[in-house]
Amino acid sequence: MKYARGEAREYAKETLRGIWTSLPYHFTEADTLDEAAIRRNVDIVIDDLRVDGHYSDGNVAEFWSMPLEERKRAQEVMLEATAGRTPLMAGTHHQSAKEALALTQHAQDIGCDFAILLTPYIASNNDRSVLEFFRYIAERVDIGLVLFNSPGATYPISPELAGELIKIPNICAMKQADHNPYTTLRLQEEIGGEITISVADENVWFHNMTQLGHRWLLTYTPHMYQVPGWLPIKEYTDLVIAGDVARAAEVSAALTPLRMTNAKWIMEPWRKGRMTMGAMKTWMEFIGMAGGPVRPPVISITDAEREALKVDLEKVGLLEKARAGIASE
Repeated sequence: MKYARGEAREYAKETLRGIWTSLPYHFTEADTLDEAAIRRNVDIVIDDLRVDGHYSDGNVAEFWSMPLEERKRAQEVMLEATAGRTPLMAGTHHQSAKEALALTQHAQDIGCDFAILLTPYIASNNDRSVLEFFRYIAERVDIGLVLFNSPGATYPISPELAGELIKIPNICAMKQADHNPYTTLRLQEEIGGEITISVADENVWFHNMTQLGHRWLLTYTPHMYQVPGWLPIKEYTDLVIAGDVARAAEVSAALTPLRMTNAKWIMEPWRKGRMTMGAMKTWMEFIGMAGGPVRPPVISITDAEREALKVDLEKVGLLEKARAGIASE
């Protein structure tokens, strides 16, 4: 551990800053963990895309398709691959409090910086049960815990519930995936002075930096919108921090076509109940990263969809930028 249990919030305020990405896990054609692909993509996002941190074992990683021991091994691979170059947050989500605790303890033991947890999806349709779930885990570990509010997948963490949860000392941050801006404003009002908040949506990152003072983005788009040699999210983030808000606004606005492509292929199907890791991994392959198979119940995209996605990425200029980056290496 890099900090004591009582220091989790201070460590989080210092560490949870800048652009963090969330990579998928990768599987071989034989349906085993593809450790080489994971390591390759970690190197790309750290060395070439220059992210400030990484979150492993999230929804985009298909964690719910993986046995417990495979998830532990994947945590180890991610940590080995980062090699101390960036902080690492391990997703330790599980319906079972005991299994969630085992994953969280493992993340702590191997040296992850934080653990992040979703609320359970069964027997947790009230605030009290969620509070007891987090207490059960938090009281048995020292690592800083990050709340993951994902109302589309699990019981939502309201601002009022968040206010109760942060009374637990080692709860140190929150990933807010509720896209209702009112909820974010209420969370900011309720807990913003106590713990670090990231709204998991690049669409509102510029606004949240300039209007709410946010300094931490945790989402999957940093490795989807950026390619070696072209880092617009990092560019406009750095411009805001440097005080050049007008120029930052121009760089951010230029990403609108990419945002629309992401909405079409990833977010809109996801909101309608179809997990779109197949499209995400294909997108990654097109820009020079490892992709690979998905696991049931996620389904692969068809050949026709693959071609249509490629056409859309060509239209917005991303593939041309990716080819230029690869050619310059």
